Amino acid sequence: MKVKRSAGELFFDGFNVTFMIVMSLVMIYPFWYILCLAFNTGADAARGPIWFFPREFTLENFAYVFRYPNIPHAAFITLARCVVAPIFSVTVNMLAAFTLSKRWLPFRKLIVFFLMGPMFIGGTVVSNYLVVAKLGLLNNFLVFVIPGAFGYFNALIMRSSIDGLPQELQESAFLDGAGYGTIFFRIIIPLSKPVIAAFLFFSVVANWLDLGTNLLYITKKSLYTLQWIMYLAINSTEAKNIIIDPRNRNTAQQIAEMAKQSATPTPQVIRMAILVVVTFPILFVYPFFQKYFVKGMLTGSVKA
Repeated sequence: MKVKRSAGELFFDGFNVTFMIVMSLVMIYPFWYILCLAFNTGADAARGPIWFFPREFTLENFAYVFRYPNIPHAAFITLARCVVAPIFSVTVNMLAAFTLSKRWLPFRKLIVFFLMGPMFIGGTVVSNYLVVAKLGLLNNFLVFVIPGAFGYFNALIMRSSIDGLPQELQESAFLDGAGYGTIFFRIIIPLSKPVIAAFLFFSVVANWLDLGTNLLYITKKSLYTLQWIMYLAINSTEAKNIIIDPRNRNTAQQIAEMAKQSATPTPQVIRMAILVVVTFPILFVYPFFQKYFVKGMLTGSVKA
């Protein structure tokens, strides 16, 4: 039987749908605008704003970006840290979670107390810099891996996930002669795939988008990441000078003429192409981890 809905309910649903569509467009449009500029010729972009579609489509902007000497090496460093750092971080947190899941662990409460402290009392920029310097991690690739490897909140969620597994599995493995290493790698890891996948994705995103590490601890060009290259490109003097005031038509025309004569993309479209190269790839990682999110993050949420 079809339930008749009142006018108020229909209006409320219609308002919600309209509001969500408008908000989605508002959030999506900046990304779409960046794409339009990135795939548009610099000379045409200098003539005036591009709103919905590229007026003169080109791939030369991306070819120019990839010919930039620092981009390929920065991409390699970024990909390397997005592989090494998440794997190392998840391994450390899973080992800590497995250890803390043992109720008989000596001084367990004291260990938890000390691990919980940094969650509420974090170090300052100066103190963190001194620690990194004393460890010899300045201008070292390991600065991308070691400082952020352990997080008690992550270990807490993973411990709750392990606590939710049937204890009979571990007990029967002990009876069959298995040690803690065998139990961890043969039982705990396979049954914890959802939570591991979720935190792997979070770590990959955090490492991909990280800018502060390069800003504070890296001065060697050989360790520049894509985010740092993008930061330098956006904040360069050349990039700032290319920003056009739409009211100044003479400036726009002069820049357009210069771009046509040199046949080189303008800094404005180069910045947008760099934004696409640096930011958009991480969006395509999400579908591979989506199915693990809800199960992985809600595992252990009842008891922590």
